[in-house]
Amino acid sequence: MAAITVQDGSAGWGGNAAAFAAANGGGDTIATGRATVAGGWQIPVVLLVKNGDATPTDVTVGGLAAHSCPATTGVSVIPVLVGQSAIGTPVPVTYSKVTSLTVAAVRLTGPLS
Repeated sequence: MAAITVQDGSAGWGGNAAAFAAANGGGDTIATGRATVAGGWQIPVVLLVKNGDATPTDVTVGGLAAHSCPATTGVSVIPVLVGQSAIGTPVPVTYSKVTSLTVAAVRLTGPLS
């Protein structure tokens, strides 16, 4: 399993796209959201999935119900929930297949000022 690097969403608000990488056949891990410095709010993380294959692909994050990513129809957005894990703890990501499948992890942040 490879760790998917979590990118800050604020980097994409200026027209920069999230950097996608090939999904790993043995699965991946992704860190859950993180707590803010003040107030205890959690900054959520989402997994972006591009399925370029001709058939749907099931993606499971953190052992929750699989999300079906349609064939060649854009980007699926899957929330990475903290659940029973501590904030920032890596959770497993598994795929029914990885043919033409790319992923990116984005922390949903915007300008804080």
